[in-house]
Amino acid sequence: MSGGGEEFQVVTRKKWMARKCLSRRNRHKSESDYLNDCPDVNVDIFQARMERLCGEMSQSDYFIATMETLQQQLEALKRPLERIVCLGLGPFTRTYQALHQAAFIISTQQFHKIKETLYYDPVFRETEKELIKRLNGTIIKEDRAGRHVAQVPTLYYLPHCPYALMHNLLLCNWSNETLPNVFLISNSFEMLTLNRTLARSNPNDHIARIINYCTEASLEDDYEQQNVFNDLSLHCFPSEKLPGTDNTIFWTRCAPLKVNEDELRTDQNIEDEFSALSIRS
Repeated sequence: MSGGGEEFQVVTRKKWMARKCLSRRNRHKSESDYLNDCPDVNVDIFQARMERLCGEMSQSDYFIATMETLQQQLEALKRPLERIVCLGLGPFTRTYQALHQAAFIISTQQFHKIKETLYYDPVFRETEKELIKRLNGTIIKEDRAGRHVAQVPTLYYLPHCPYALMHNLLLCNWSNETLPNVFLISNSFEMLTLNRTLARSNPNDHIARIINYCTEASLEDDYEQQNVFNDLSLHCFPSEKLPGTDNTIFWTRCAPLKVNEDELRTDQNIEDEFSALSIRS
């Protein structure tokens, strides 16, 4: 791609940190400063690039293997995938990790012939929102802190997202009717509960509570671009593995968690919103 500084460049954290140390002026810049300073893209040119990348993605070993793993779980549910919700994708016109993850979601939508694919990330620029619309996606207008009910079989894609966001997603679907509709690609629950002290010690944590009733399939990262799909797993919640409805302790909902907090703290305003949540997502 060429033309007027609109070429997409591969930028990693290491490269940026090294680059910013070259001059005194940049010494105190953060990675977010760099992303804000990136020139905007030409939407038409970038759309063509994205479409080419989606063609390559759909032929990759990683994509094919992931679709096979997902299809096995859908066959167990005996219903097709009907919706995709992508949260925390990142600035996909400015970083190569988010770019390839976007190509993965678009390719998944095309593979399963999904009509409704929803995206939310507060870092999206207007050009990124326009690109998503052109590629048959829909931008969620407000931050729901993970509150998206799976009325139909739904793939939730949360690449390397905050722990609290996954907890809130489970909380929103915490019933034996909706949890089986949840297909979640995110960081491994097993690794999260092993590595997070609070998750092990806090009984009011939906991730820690569901771990023994979850089917987790590790998605082997053999993609040609490194550090894009690392440490991700597909999590499913088959109805036959879930406790019975008479297990009132298990099915009692925990309090929501505040997203992007270092500590797992609840927020009364969010809790009130969950209590008033309608069945529509």
